[in-house]
Amino acid sequence: MEKFGFLKKTGIDIYGEAGSIFLKEDKVGPVELATISFGQRFEVTPIQMITMVSTIANNGVYVQPRLVKEITNSETGEKQKIAPVYGERAISEDTAQKVLTMMGSVVGEGTGKNAKVVGYTVGGKTGTSEDGVNTNKYVTSFIGVAPVEDPQVTILITLYNPTGEGGHQGGVVAAPIAGQILGEVLPYLEVKKYEEEKVNEVKMPNVVGLNIEEAKKILEGFEIEIQNSSEESEEKLIYKQIPEEGVSIKNNGKVIIYVK
Repeated sequence: MEKFGFLKKTGIDIYGEAGSIFLKEDKVGPVELATISFGQRFEVTPIQMITMVSTIANNGVYVQPRLVKEITNSETGEKQKIAPVYGERAISEDTAQKVLTMMGSVVGEGTGKNAKVVGYTVGGKTGTSEDGVNTNKYVTSFIGVAPVEDPQVTILITLYNPTGEGGHQGGVVAAPIAGQILGEVLPYLEVKKYEEEKVNEVKMPNVVGLNIEEAKKILEGFEIEIQNSSEESEEKLIYKQIPEEGVSIKNNGKVIIYVK
């Protein structure tokens, strides 16, 4: 937590930055350690949170956040660059890449799928936390990076006590907002889209009731390979196929057959 900057202010160039609230280390026993591990009983600021994810996006190296990248003199055109301030390595580059891959899976097939942006790989993590004890109020969030393979943007969406029809789950109400914003920001930054692989698909024909030789003749035209579930004779009839008739399958795909 120290290396990720959670135990101190980030030092961002603006007045009034708040700090986090944590138990003192000597007060952290086994129970407190367990609750801290899944995100309870402490408070961090949004800028600390997004700095942590930016550290992962920067291959594990802490970078102090800043508001101003450079200052341009409007009269002379002279530019004064504000150099980034790097901290120590929080995690290894290998671990950072593994976490980014996991974050990509969250958006690709997990709770953050509503943050998807066509043409870009987005990684993220949804959050849903209770705002106080027995208040029936929630803090809902989504934090993410894009594109996953070469992060250029980190984003944090936080909604305090959302009460709309979407409920209060981060993946339902916060992730879509992140997707909308990234859908505008990434093209604006001229981040190149990935080229989607074009896959030819066909509808799986029916081969139930045929023998293997007859099925092979039909499937040859679709470039679908037969995978026999057993070493039974090719003269026996097929009584089951996976995938079933009508299911989309890639050319050069496989169908598993069962004969009796």
